[in-house]
Amino acid sequence: MFKDFVYERYLKEPNAISFEEAMKIYEEIIAQAPEENEMFDKAWDEAIEKMTAYADLRAHWKITPKPQRDNDARTVKHDSVISSLNQLAQVMKELKLDASWREELGDQRKRIGDFACYVSLIYGVFAR
Repeated sequence: MFKDFVYERYLKEPNAISFEEAMKIYEEIIAQAPEENEMFDKAWDEAIEKMTAYADLRAHWKITPKPQRDNDARTVKHDSVISSLNQLAQVMKELKLDASWREELGDQRKRIGDFACYVSLIYGVFAR
């Protein structure tokens, strides 16, 4: 089964988002981040919390025995990622910042979940 997990194979999937594309969106958000803005910081922290929690659940999905998988809980976590990113974009608009990244990311659930996993990867790498 693990031989199925090849990045080039993933890129051929419908609505795939490449690492480079995800990092471009991530960097667009970071470039807009105002210094010490409580409203932005709160929205960003919430988005990071939701994305890393979802990524953790998703990373364990294939190794979790099917009877132990809770698809409803996964859906709730996924919905919370989408909601937190929407909230972040809204806060950015209120602060007169460019939130075009949200349209660029799109509304396809798998793509948004993939983005969350990439952001979690970056946070994991920098937590060394």
